[in-house]
Amino acid sequence: MSKALMTSTLFFSVILLNAPLASALTGDEVLKKMDAAEYSAKDTEATVKLIMTDKGGARSERKMQMFQKGMKQRLVRFLEPADVKGIAFLDEGDDKMYLYLPALHKVRRIAGHVKNENFAGTDFAYQDLQAGEFSARVDAKSMTEDDTHYVVEAVPRPGTDSKYGKLILHIRKADFLFDKIEFFDESQTLWKLFTRDDFRAVGKYTQSYRILMKDQKSEHSTEMTVIELKVDTGLKDSFFSQRQLKK
Repeated sequence: MSKALMTSTLFFSVILLNAPLASALTGDEVLKKMDAAEYSAKDTEATVKLIMTDKGGARSERKMQMFQKGMKQRLVRFLEPADVKGIAFLDEGDDKMYLYLPALHKVRRIAGHVKNENFAGTDFAYQDLQAGEFSARVDAKSMTEDDTHYVVEAVPRPGTDSKYGKLILHIRKADFLFDKIEFFDESQTLWKLFTRDDFRAVGKYTQSYRILMKDQKSEHSTEMTVIELKVDTGLKDSFFSQRQLKK
């Protein structure tokens, strides 16, 4: 081999070795792996403290319980203070969500156009509380990555009744759990910032013990801190019912 050819071969070898490797996964595949990781436990029961903070710094505290089974069933109920005690949210799956207001002794189904409204004064819209596969509700449009995260830009699928224009999800490579989601409105302005930290081992699973949702427009935020968390307790399908919602 000539000296010139050897030099040329070495040059291109160095370029290839230093070029960033393309991910073997697509954005949609990363979202599906995220779903599998997020719902890896058969069921979860959590008692959570909420701290809501307004633009001026005024704070209010609440306490609630959250129950989840698989990918499709979720029940959330306020325990205190007295003015919200008993208010509850139920997701039965298949896009069937219900709200119970104890003052009215009434369960009402949450219509599609209401899903974008906030739940009981928090910064979480009903659609944010909805169970189910994330990958079934959005389409990945692009993905980048670094040493620790996949960053997926996604848009809501047609017919999902979402007011979000796009979402940017930051998904940890180590376990495919997300630690940040940026929600943009339909004009592509950042609307909400959802972050999670304090990840801990719970049995054979990894769970976040602190969640923060901040509305970038109103400067109001809701922080959720886990007080107690149980996994794989054997929750029955019958628990996620309108009858249970009233208890």
